[in-house]
Amino acid sequence: MRIGTYNVLGLTGYPKEEAIKTIGDRLSQEAKNHFIQVFQELDCDILGLQEGVSFPQIQRISIGMGMNLATFPSPVAWPGHLITKFPILESRTFSHTTVHATDLPLSRCAGATLLAPDNHTLMWVMVIHLHPSREELRNLEAEILQSHIRKMLGDTDQFVIMGDFNCEVHEQIHTDLKKLKFNNVMEEIGGGIQWTMDTIGIKQRKIDHIYISQPLISRLVNAQVVRNEGFRHDGPQVDGLWVHSDHLPVIAELKQI
Repeated sequence: MRIGTYNVLGLTGYPKEEAIKTIGDRLSQEAKNHFIQVFQELDCDILGLQEGVSFPQIQRISIGMGMNLATFPSPVAWPGHLITKFPILESRTFSHTTVHATDLPLSRCAGATLLAPDNHTLMWVMVIHLHPSREELRNLEAEILQSHIRKMLGDTDQFVIMGDFNCEVHEQIHTDLKKLKFNNVMEEIGGGIQWTMDTIGIKQRKIDHIYISQPLISRLVNAQVVRNEGFRHDGPQVDGLWVHSDHLPVIAELKQI
């Protein structure tokens, strides 16, 4: 089972002014076809996306991949999605539109899907995108999400939490997950936390993560940050040079039961 998380920058490509010369607007047929190829290259059974796109376009992409889709609306402008080959039994959204949503917790996106990887197994997969600049809001987001996670663990102990945490591992969301006995896949088997923003013109950061619950740890066989051609570039920035996003995907592989 191959699991991935990827902040896709609204499917614009990066930098947008170079990508648009090739794929046009993010709602174009060319953009759809391009990102179908990108996501198929990642070859994930479960792929969580942050900073997604409007529902009709992500629907066209998931159908083009022959995959199932859940989407998590954003109160502001950054929807999340989950594309999977497994049946989706239920989906929940925790990020709701309110007055002054920009200044409130979960202004980006947070949601979860209950999957049936086989006839005998249930698995919750949560996709989150925390606030980019205000730690006090990320701490509130962590408290809200911890409450949901505790309740959802009553459904199944197989649980994956992934996304753009917009913070490194010293902050509350990471501490809370470790108290709940979730493990960061890169710390567990991927050689340690690595840059997930690391391409020409971008400040290096380690902010995209996958956590798995205790029962899944023995099945973990590999974890990596994808650094293939097209996902990042050392530069120099020249006309026509662009990559799929300003973030890099994080991938984890689990043995099938």
